[in-house]
Amino acid sequence: MRSQKDECPLFSRRVIAIGVLLLVLAGGAAEAVERFPPPEFESGHVLPETRQAPPREGWKAWMDVGVLLVALCLAAWVLLRLRSRAGMIALSIGSLAYFGFYRLGCVCPIGAIQNVTLGLFDGGYVVPLTVVAFFVLPLVFALLVGRVFCGGVCPLGAIQDLVLVRPVLLPRWLDHALRPLPFAYLGAAVLMAATGSQFIICRFDPFVGIFRMSAAFAMLVAGGLAVVASMFVMRPYCRFLCPYGVLLGFFSRFSWKGVRVTPDHCVVCRLCEDACPVDAIRGPDRGESQEDPA
Repeated sequence: MRSQKDECPLFSRRVIAIGVLLLVLAGGAAEAVERFPPPEFESGHVLPETRQAPPREGWKAWMDVGVLLVALCLAAWVLLRLRSRAGMIALSIGSLAYFGFYRLGCVCPIGAIQNVTLGLFDGGYVVPLTVVAFFVLPLVFALLVGRVFCGGVCPLGAIQDLVLVRPVLLPRWLDHALRPLPFAYLGAAVLMAATGSQFIICRFDPFVGIFRMSAAFAMLVAGGLAVVASMFVMRPYCRFLCPYGVLLGFFSRFSWKGVRVTPDHCVVCRLCEDACPVDAIRGPDRGESQEDPA
């Protein structure tokens, strides 16, 4: 069995490699901003439909980035230092008010997947640096301290948490059957954005109509169904649809410091695993010396 000393260099190499990859992707998207002027598209090229709110410019856009950075720092502090559920709920309410109802759900890291993808594949598409920042910052924090964006900053997760009335545990077979859906959704969103067809994440976001108090009838119905489902199923969108959650989950596996189940204190009773409404807790097996991420 490997000792912790043997695993530390391997862990460090993984973190460095993932960090370099993240910087390369962000740099490639940002390069579209610096190298190319705003496109005129005299050839008839049409940008994909985004269904976004009017973009903010100048200091207002960077103010949004600043609010995101402060919220991520607060989430990490509340989670790792205070370990306060009430603090995370308060932060979630503030994030929902600002990023959801005030900023109308745009710009958000989830939808930024498409902007960054199109910026990488279409040299004429201008990706604002603020959008790149929204895409990168939660991933950086996931690499450092885990998925704090999901826990206290994401307005979509917050609205699902706040309407939860009585969580029902889904059958294990159904939960496992639905888990591949976010991967398929991420692949479809990247493919469509890369080919310039449409931004399906923004177009079919079930909560954006609630944030803006207006949307097509079908999307209002979808939003209503999502809220009703969230009353009984813990975070159904986050668990079974969110494409950005796929990226956050990958980066959090290599987090430098996050919430973990410690084998030295765990008696392997499995009660927390059975009670967790999102099936996220994986306790250490008896006899293991490593820590497993919660």
